[in-house]
This record gives sequence, structure tokens and C-alpha cells, in this order.
Amino acid sequence: MAMDATDRMIIDELQRDGRISVTELADRIPLSLSATSERLKRLLDSGVIAGVHAQIDPTLAGRSIEAMVDVRFTPGVSPGYPAMVGPGFEAVLDAVDLTGRFDIQLRVATKDVAELDELLRRLKEECGAEETNTRLILRTLDGFPRPLTPQ
Repeated sequence: MAMDATDRMIIDELQRDGRISVTELADRIPLSLSATSERLKRLLDSGVIAGVHAQIDPTLAGRSIEAMVDVRFTPGVSPGYPAMVGPGFEAVLDAVDLTGRFDIQLRVATKDVAELDELLRRLKEECGAEETNTRLILRTLDGFPRPLTPQ
């Protein structure tokens, strides 16, 4: 979908405040309410805007240990990806396929080190992980995560 500067302004405003009303969005662009509504609907229908979500502070939500976990699966064994989105793996916030030595990287948030240790054990026993490499997240740097800038 081709986007123009107005579409990018709509996306920027929604990334700043996903709870903004269409009326206020139209005032900030500035476009008429109907034109803003039509553009917003087009961006949603096309999938450019995949959704608007609340950003939760893991510490305040009772999950103060955040980590990045690299996972390498046993060669020739079908990885247990589906298990990682099921019960018992709620601590897994994000998962991405990687190039290089490891197969996937997980971002996890656990209530304590014991829960992190249990998660790593389950990745090996239930999902076919042969090796994991875990790094604790100390803090997220100011300005990150930053919003995606559409081209």
C-alpha cells in the first residue's frame, strides 16, 4: 500500500497515543473527521496498522526479571514452537527467528530467577532446545523501543 505524508502523520499520532479519538486525530493532522476516518479505516483494513496495544511495565505487573534468551534446537528434531505460545509459557513475550548459531531469540519476563530457571528447563525438556544463552536486561534505554517510521 502506498502511503503519503498524511498517512505517516496518522501513524505517528497513533504510536504516540493509541487511545486518541478520531476527532482529536483529525484536529492534529489536520483533516476533516470523515477524511481521517476513511484513511484510518484504509490503514487498518490494509494491515499497515495491525493493532493498538497497551504498553505494560513488567516490574509493576509483577514480572521484574526480563531477559533475552537465545535458543538452539537439537539438529534434526522438530522444534516445539507451538508449545511456547501455550500454557506455562506466559513469560515469553516475543520470539523471533534468527540467522547464525542460534535458531530463535525470546524476550521473557519472569517474576523471579526461579521462574526463569524453570522456563529454561521446560524449553529443553518440552521444546527440544539443545542450548540456551540467557542475558538479563538491566534497563531499556531512553527513546526505545521507538516507533517504526513507515516508508
